[in-house]
Amino acid sequence: METSLDRAIRSIVQVAEPDRIVLFGSHASGSFTDESDYDLLVLKKNVTKPRELAQRIYLNFDSIGAPVDIIVADLDSYEKLKDDPYLIYHTANQDGVVVYEKQ
Repeated sequence: METSLDRAIRSIVQVAEPDRIVLFGSHASGSFTDESDYDLLVLKKNVTKPRELAQRIYLNFDSIGAPVDIIVADLDSYEKLKDDPYLIYHTANQDGVVVYEKQ
């Protein structure tokens, strides 16, 4: 049975062809409630317009069945900045779970 997270990942892969997707936040830590959203960091090499790509992803979310919050980032930038404790990248790197990786 396909879950809401599975549907979100499938939709993101279809639109963005990312290198990696990281689940972070309450669903990654196991502290989620019925009202929690899925927090997903979508990483792709050479992304020059992350907001536009995020918008295209959201427009493709037809019936996920749960709230999803995405952040799109360039993979190289993420790798350089993931240890900065003031950025969300740090949280995703420390507590996140890789739910998709391009083969």
